[in-house]
Amino acid sequence: MPAHVRKGDTVMVTAGSDRGRTGTVLKVIPKRSAVIVQGLNTRIKHLKPSQTNPQGGVITREMPIHLSNVSPVVDGRATRVRFLVKDDGSKVRVAARGGGELGPGHGPREAHGAAGARTAHARRTSPKKKHTRARAGAKKGAARAGSGKAAGRKAASSTKKTGTGRKT
Repeated sequence: MPAHVRKGDTVMVTAGSDRGRTGTVLKVIPKRSAVIVQGLNTRIKHLKPSQTNPQGGVITREMPIHLSNVSPVVDGRATRVRFLVKDDGSKVRVAARGGGELGPGHGPREAHGAAGARTAHARRTSPKKKHTRARAGAKKGAARAGSGKAAGRKAASSTKKTGTGRKT
């Protein structure tokens, strides 16, 4: 899923202790689906004295905010984002409030077969890995049929019981 905010965007925090405050996106962290916004969600960090910083000290740092808790700002108000593909193939972000473009978009898409891209023929002829039920079942069966305590319990429970409660 494409991110609706990018580095340099002005965003408003929609949830949390900084709700309603605005700031500029310093960094986007796609793996965590988070952004770092200048001056928002700050935490105090105590630095231990070291060779590089013999005094130590106390600093404030901006911490990440989840992408779902920020929205781009248009005309001083938070807005949702829509993605629009233009006629030349470029993809742009459009504000749901007002319909204006948000920042620069991606350039036109290149045709298949360009340098570095795999062609349709190369995709069809590439070998596929086979994940079959037989292989998966064999692994499961091997685990079930194992020896040891589990096998012993299985054998003991499979003996026939009579109505008197005794094993025969």
